[in-house]
Amino acid sequence: MAWKLLSILSAVCLGAACYFANANKQRLENEKTRQAAATANLKAAQDRKAEGDAAVKVKEEQYAAIQKERDAAKEEVVKLAADAQEKEAALSVVKGNLEQVTTQVNAVQKQIDDAGDIEKLIAQVEKLKKDQTEAEGAVANQKQRLANVQATIAGVTGQIDKLKETEAQGRRGIVAPEFSARVAQFFPEWGFAILNKGNSQGVFANADLEVKRGKDVIARLKVRSVEQHNAIADVVPGSVAEGSSIFNGDSVVAAAQQSAADPKKGSSSTGGTPEQGAPVPDSTAPQAPAMSSDPFGAPAPAAAPMNSDPFGAPPAAPAAPMNSDPFGAPPAAPPAAPSGGAMNSDPFGAAPPPSN
Repeated sequence: MAWKLLSILSAVCLGAACYFANANKQRLENEKTRQAAATANLKAAQDRKAEGDAAVKVKEEQYAAIQKERDAAKEEVVKLAADAQEKEAALSVVKGNLEQVTTQVNAVQKQIDDAGDIEKLIAQVEKLKKDQTEAEGAVANQKQRLANVQATIAGVTGQIDKLKETEAQGRRGIVAPEFSARVAQFFPEWGFAILNKGNSQGVFANADLEVKRGKDVIARLKVRSVEQHNAIADVVPGSVAEGSSIFNGDSVVAAAQQSAADPKKGSSSTGGTPEQGAPVPDSTAPQAPAMSSDPFGAPAPAAAPMNSDPFGAPPAAPAAPMNSDPFGAPPAAPPAAPSGGAMNSDPFGAAPPPSN
């Protein structure tokens, strides 16, 4: 009996299972049909969206083109308005010019009517133009002459100032800082040297000079007397560098310190003071010839004869041997020159060419 019940239950369960399976199969088929329809609808919607996007893009491009055309039209309108305003302003100017020209023409016509003889007026105008041209030429000539005179005056003034400055330096015994010369002849036994430049090349009496060899200062000089193309300078005592000697051809330049620039400093012919090592003059010894303070003025009066001064008058006693006196008769043979250049036995002879 139990197996029958079980069989019936099994049959009922099997039937129910078959029913549900059939129902589920039917619902699955319906779901697949709806899914296929939904997929088709989705594809159709995507296609329509792509078509809509393309249409939107075309519309946007058309809209941008229309805006560009609108902006160009606005610019064209503004340009046309500006051109119209410019044309109106030009028209106004032309109208004003026309009115002025009309007024001038009327005035000229009235003058012509009042003048009467036009040819006579033209002749007068031509004559006035010719007179004006001649007057302008004369004024130009006068201006050119004035300019030439002013240039001449300026040049003469500059020369005068330069000569005044040169004269002032000459009176003070100061040479230009860029001055340079050469030792034409040196007389060590007399303590002086002859320079190859004179007052025409910027040398002044009482000027302080330095003898240089290369960059070294060998000695200091004090100009005693000056001629046109040469000068005589005394060696400042104690200024010769130890172990050195002045040679012919040595370079001579302006001293770094000019004693004439300091009014408190002595201006003796040797440029020194007793404190500086210069010899104190003996009151009993004959005095040296007086020097003129102006190198361009008249020479100073002659002093008493001096045996020790080669430029004084010769002594009454017989002169010293010829070789020791530079103003005696020249020796039979020239003395041997020290190293550095030949010596001329006559200090007033032609200066030997400077050695470079």
